[in-house]
Formats: sequence, C-alpha cells, structure tokens
Amino acid sequence: MGLASLILGILGFMISVTIFKDLSLILCVLGLVLGIIALVKKKAKVMAIIAIVLCVLGFGIAVGTSGSTSSDRTTGRGITNSSGDSKSKTVKVSTDKVEMSALGITAKGDFVIKVTNNNEGSVCLSTITTVFKDANGAFAVKKAAQESFAVIPAGQSIVVHDFGYGEDFSQYPTYEFSCELANISDNFLAEGIEIESSDTGKQIAVTVKNGSDKTIGSTEVSVAYYAGNQIVGVDTGYADSTTAAGASTYINVDYPKDSKYKDVGFDSYQVSYIHAEIQK
Repeated sequence: MGLASLILGILGFMISVTIFKDLSLILCVLGLVLGIIALVKKKAKVMAIIAIVLCVLGFGIAVGTSGSTSSDRTTGRGITNSSGDSKSKTVKVSTDKVEMSALGITAKGDFVIKVTNNNEGSVCLSTITTVFKDANGAFAVKKAAQESFAVIPAGQSIVVHDFGYGEDFSQYPTYEFSCELANISDNFLAEGIEIESSDTGKQIAVTVKNGSDKTIGSTEVSVAYYAGNQIVGVDTGYADSTTAAGASTYINVDYPKDSKYKDVGFDSYQVSYIHAEIQK
C-alpha cells in the first residue's frame, strides 16, 4: 500500500505541471488516501510519508495553476514595437484593449471580424469567439474564428472569420465577441515580419519576409476581399516551409467564391499577418 501511494504520488506530482490538471488531482487524492492508510497501519512508513508529501505538493500545484487559467487568458505580456535601435521591451497587455467589430457576411456565408489591438504591446490571441443570439436575445450558436493564435502588433488590425458552412449568420441580429490571450515571446514572432502582395490575375501572391533573427517553422496570413466598402470574401493561406532569418516565404491565396463555389468579383483586398511560428 505504501508503494502504491508512492507511485500515485510521483505520477500526480509530475502530471500537475502539465495541462492534465484533473488527472493529477485524482491521482494525488488517491495517493494521499493510500499514504495515510499505510501510515496508520505502520506499513512502509517512509514511502508513505514521501507519497503524502508528493501528493500534497502535486495537489497544490494543480489547484493553483488551474485556478489562474482564466485570468492568464485576459492579461499577459506583449512586446512593444521596435524603437528603431532593434531593441524592444515586454509590457503588460489586456483583452480589454482588444477591439472587435463585424465587417459583414461574405458571399460564401462567412462572418468576418476586424480585430484591433489598442495595447501598447503586441498581443497573441489564442481564440477569437463569437456568440450569436436570435431575435429574442437567446443564445443560438457559438463560433471560434478559423485563425487561431493571431499575433497583432500594437496599434494594428487584422481580419479573421467564422466559417459559414452550414450556418446562416444573417438570421442572428445580435452577437458578442470575446478573446483569450496567449503569451507570445517563446512561440510566435511579434516583430520583424514584412508583408508584400500582388494580384496575379488568378490569386493573391503574398511574400512574407522574416526580418527577425529567428527561424520560422510555419506562417499564416488572411486576405479579405472588398467590392466597394462591402466585404465579399475572406480566405487564409499557409506556408509550412522553414524560413531562416532574413529569408522569405511565399503564399498563394485563392480568389473569393460564393456558397456555390462560383467566382465573386472584388476591386480591392487586404492582407493580414496572422502568425509566424518560431521553430524550436
């Protein structure tokens, strides 16, 4: 029994520092119960004591970190724009200063959102969520934007979308936006990205230059298409190729289509940098 409690304590403690907090809590509770029983019965006292200590520590870590998850997703750290001397600093950022507004529904049925970062530093949004409500104000459907881990430098905006397949977003007169933060410094580039684009007559050709000193493992952009002031289409483009510091990667994004996959006319477009993942 002492050995069993020790094994559970070791596993519970090790798992407590991962994302599987619930499993850690279960193992720690079981290990703690077995450890106390072994200690009372004076069987394998040393192992039982070690198990109890590990279970208590694991339980505390799991409860402490899981309880802080919500606040960690609304406030975090961001990187200020370069001051010109290649130096930057980390500043506090908040979802309260991230502004979201609807741009409209495309010919394909996608719901398009403009996201503006009014923080002093760059933000990385792990999720951008829309809750749609019916004419009575009752909850109808919840959608997450297709563009996850969107990095937005300070003072800039991007365009993302909720995929419209199987949905008629026009039937929902009201909606609410929310977003969650992820810390960006270790995983995604917030500075050093330069984007150029051209209309080839068949696609939008996007060049993403890596002006940082890090190697990029994957890159994502989005392209919003307009006819006058009306949004008519949006699509994302990816590059999975490795891009060294100072090099460029190339992405082709298709022209917009309607719900029947017929071409949709447009007279202007906007490219948004979504993210560039740093290769570890």
